[in-house]
Amino acid sequence: CLRYTLVNYSVKKIIIAMTVMLLTSAVTFAQHSGGDHKHGSPHGGTVKSAGDFHIEVNMKDGMVMAYLLDAKEKALASTGVAATAVIQMADGQTSTVTLIPNGKEGFMYTLDKAKKYNKAIVTFTTAGKTASASFDLTAKPKPAADGHNHQH
Repeated sequence: CLRYTLVNYSVKKIIIAMTVMLLTSAVTFAQHSGGDHKHGSPHGGTVKSAGDFHIEVNMKDGMVMAYLLDAKEKALASTGVAATAVIQMADGQTSTVTLIPNGKEGFMYTLDKAKKYNKAIVTFTTAGKTASASFDLTAKPKPAADGHNHQH
């Protein structure tokens, strides 16, 4: 029984360490993959560079909404695209979720309203290419230059 407990404890430590390394490397990749430049926001969210693509994420009515954008920040159709997210809660725990298609070009995941969230690392795979970026889920939407919050 003690041996099982020690093995179980070691496995948990390895899983936690691997998750932290995954989050750290994905955040580092996301931060350095696109350079510093301004982004448009076709859906009112935050847009980040992700290799040959851009990824837009916004929070809307308790949902994470995600969009894969081309190099010119135009939304790509969701057909043939797989989307996942590693979601980090405020307590440090993570879970990997599959984002489901929502409309012709978006993906979504409904958050548990009883939990607090820190980050989401969103990954899209299409035509053998992968794009990934990290997003802060604690940030409040900023009003646009006209003073309105366009994340309705």
